[in-house]
Amino acid sequence: MNMEHQSLKTEHPSRALTENKRTLTIALAITAAMMLIEAAGGFLSGSLALLADAGHMLTDVAALGLGLFAFWLSSRPKTFSRTFGWRRFEIFAAFINGVALWAIAGAIGYEAFKRLTAPPEVKSGLMVIIAALGLAANIAVGAILFRGRDRSLNIKGAFLHVLADALGSVGVLAAGFLIWITRSYVWDPIVSTGVCVLILWSSARLIRDSFHVLMEGAPPHLDVAAIQKTLAEVPGVVEVHDLHVWTITSGFISLSAHLKISRGQDVQEIIRRAQSAVSSRFHVVHTTFQPEIAEDPGCETASCPEIPPERPLKARGQ
Repeated sequence: MNMEHQSLKTEHPSRALTENKRTLTIALAITAAMMLIEAAGGFLSGSLALLADAGHMLTDVAALGLGLFAFWLSSRPKTFSRTFGWRRFEIFAAFINGVALWAIAGAIGYEAFKRLTAPPEVKSGLMVIIAALGLAANIAVGAILFRGRDRSLNIKGAFLHVLADALGSVGVLAAGFLIWITRSYVWDPIVSTGVCVLILWSSARLIRDSFHVLMEGAPPHLDVAAIQKTLAEVPGVVEVHDLHVWTITSGFISLSAHLKISRGQDVQEIIRRAQSAVSSRFHVVHTTFQPEIAEDPGCETASCPEIPPERPLKARGQ
């Protein structure tokens, strides 16, 4: 017995995908412009904290650009060699962005450590002006990304980048004022170290979440034990085994399971009930169920009821 239902249909670029691309495009334009301003201001003022914030913005630009490229790849049609298309590249891009943040934090932290013993002179006035502009840009970009952060791991990663940037800009502002008040330039590398900590904090969860998806871990918001129990409670199902739940890309969850079914039951109807149960309760609509007819230990071969011929099963899913 090897009857299998698999809901696989052609996915086209959705309205959400178009909205995500537009969101990232606007955010990319603002962030790239502000990055150039902060980099120029950092060199002119001699502020490592400002250069650190510009470096962080550089990773934001890379994150947003890679995110746009990932969305473009996601809209490419499926092929027989790539039955899911390029959907998972979004997750890979998010993971690369997180790792890049850790690398830039290490470089900034090393330079800040060297400057702690002999901090160079910094033009605090220019530093404050540029940091204020950076904070305004971060707030604008954060507002643009805020609504889409739950739709896509890529946008969520970009939002975390911008949030850390905004906090970093606040730190640079504070450092500028402290330098102006105390005439001590040591505040510049101190704030730079703080920016590094923010970068590491904001990227740690992104790396963890994207790695979890790449390893085909179960979505954290789903209770797999509860899914197994729900399937086992479908009338006619004797046992559920080989249950797998994983994420293809943001918002695209897949489920597969083997269902042992009582002899003589309407297999196709049971498959439909199983698909309906996980769809209505857990909102998982892309499902694959393989039915297996349970053996009846009290049934002699000659007297067992005849099993109806197999037919294709097509319980609809996403």
